[in-house]
Amino acid sequence: MAHEMSLSTEGNLDYPYKEFQVYDSTPISVEIWSDQVSVEMHCHRHYEFALITKGSCIHNYRGMQVPLIPGDVFIIEPNQPHGYELQAQINIINCMFFPDQLSDENNQMLKSTVDHQASSYKSGEIKKQWDQLLQYVSMKENAIDGHVREAGLNAQGIIHLNRQELYQVEHYLREMASEQEQKAVNLEYAKSAYLQLILVLLSRVQMSRREKIKGYSDKKRDMIYNALVYIEDHLDEKIDFAMLAEQSYMSPSYFRSVFKDVTGLTPVDYLNRMRVVKSLEYLEMEKSTIAAAAARVGVYDSNYFSRMFKKVMGYSPKYFKSIRE
Repeated sequence: MAHEMSLSTEGNLDYPYKEFQVYDSTPISVEIWSDQVSVEMHCHRHYEFALITKGSCIHNYRGMQVPLIPGDVFIIEPNQPHGYELQAQINIINCMFFPDQLSDENNQMLKSTVDHQASSYKSGEIKKQWDQLLQYVSMKENAIDGHVREAGLNAQGIIHLNRQELYQVEHYLREMASEQEQKAVNLEYAKSAYLQLILVLLSRVQMSRREKIKGYSDKKRDMIYNALVYIEDHLDEKIDFAMLAEQSYMSPSYFRSVFKDVTGLTPVDYLNRMRVVKSLEYLEMEKSTIAAAAARVGVYDSNYFSRMFKKVMGYSPKYFKSIRE
């Protein structure tokens, strides 16, 4: 369905506030939307996380512009301005929620399932559990090593899910949307349970990645960040990862392992991601042909480029051109 925003100018004087979309009696709302129209910078008083399932956009957040592709998920905390610049058709699933209100619901569920023992579970304790879970997922500043120069994805707290993780999170979100539509009895508990499962999964992905990154020295991490800069500056050339590994004083296999742990993507996946996102600019802004756009990002086989584009975006460059003309 098309994405619609209800905005008010109360609160933050610099950016309008997006209203919480009420679909049922719960403090959780799920929106599944598809659009080609950019979303202006805005704020909201609730938590929100977004999962990109198809297409691409530029996400404006924390003073940075970062390209997003399918599999990217991130959490926006209350009162934090952000927006999307859409270069292509994009499908996003948004989940908005108020943890404070969820605390009471969870407390009631505990009372109904554990009976008299549940009296020991205070609302404040449940709220603390939600806060701790959200802290693991949302990449608050104090959870990031301050002396490490962050890549754009890390600075925005973006988590890139693998195919299985993407399938699982999307499944939970669609189940929440189904509960929201059907309005069956105890839907508040079902939606809350799905939300907890999603946050647990995301927190595990984040913690696993952080533990891996901690195992590397600052020097090795900085070498990977330097490699990222090199890749982005030489997209129109053949990228020799063996050469980058050698310059980083690593074997090719070890370089690949460190690169994936630091960025969440393999070197090839990261390169393909950047090439596809850059090609959107040529296809959209300069109306280049598919072959010309592919060549300008260092891919001279149009068929290979089309396969790469579809793998990243979820649809072909030919389809992209047809909907943007």
